[in-house]
Amino acid sequence: MSNEDSLESRILRAAATTTDLPDFPDDKSDLPSDYEYNPDDDEEVEEVEEMTETDLLHYLDQQTNPLTVAQRLFYHELNTLTAQKHEHDWKLKCLTNKSVEDLYAHGWTQLDTLLDLECVKGVRHEADAMVANGTFIPASQVKTNDEDPYRDVNARDDAIVWLDPTSSSNSPHIQKVLDFFNGPLHDDLASMVRLNGKTEYQLAYYHPANARYEKHRDALPTDNPDDTSQRRITAILYLNPGFSSSDGGELKLFGAPHDTADGGGGLDAADHVIPPLLGRVVIFLSGVIDHAVLPAKKERFALTAWMR
Repeated sequence: MSNEDSLESRILRAAATTTDLPDFPDDKSDLPSDYEYNPDDDEEVEEVEEMTETDLLHYLDQQTNPLTVAQRLFYHELNTLTAQKHEHDWKLKCLTNKSVEDLYAHGWTQLDTLLDLECVKGVRHEADAMVANGTFIPASQVKTNDEDPYRDVNARDDAIVWLDPTSSSNSPHIQKVLDFFNGPLHDDLASMVRLNGKTEYQLAYYHPANARYEKHRDALPTDNPDDTSQRRITAILYLNPGFSSSDGGELKLFGAPHDTADGGGGLDAADHVIPPLLGRVVIFLSGVIDHAVLPAKKERFALTAWMR
């Protein structure tokens, strides 16, 4: 990766502005007769142009396909015959070879049998108890505008609680899931993708009165192996038994816009709407996939891990 392709360089190019100033005359006789030189007038005035996160992502995607950027964080190019011949050497603990290939080729994958359903049902019961006990906090109130002036507090309606896998106060089934995410799942992903930062865990609750989360992305696309600020992998476990299409709350993965660099590359052009079924796990590249939670008509829970 060249310096010109780094995330920092691409952001600076997006923020750069030019001002068209008239040429200073070569001959002083061309100056107005009442012109008086003031050295302070030569000071350049820095222009600050506000750019939303959406605008920045759009610019970055136009410069370089975000999937191409994220694929550079994989240890191997998984869409080659050579890589496929060595699939038996991957020694994955819980993921399938196909799920890893899909993650590389399309930026996301879905698995429905990673965790024991009885354990997942136990997590749901524990989450219901947390709602009854008032443990959840509206996500829009977690940070104030003073702490994060660019935060759109109106973009989401969920309530959340942050989880710590080392805490002794975790409920037993939640602890089992955290151990799985922090153990076998992280090990598999770290064997394929360069991960060198911490993992964040969050349990989210969507109330049944059309709670939603608008279109967003979990990180900026980066291929810097030393970066620990940007999330790289998003993994979501759904905790919703008896889901039907009338319940709402589906996860919507947005297809690549038509003006994405390289025509979107391996990114799907079409949108995907994924029902949040009990035990379903969706994994995607955090800096690649735009996604949203559609309005929920029934209580909806999800446990998410963000790996850096």
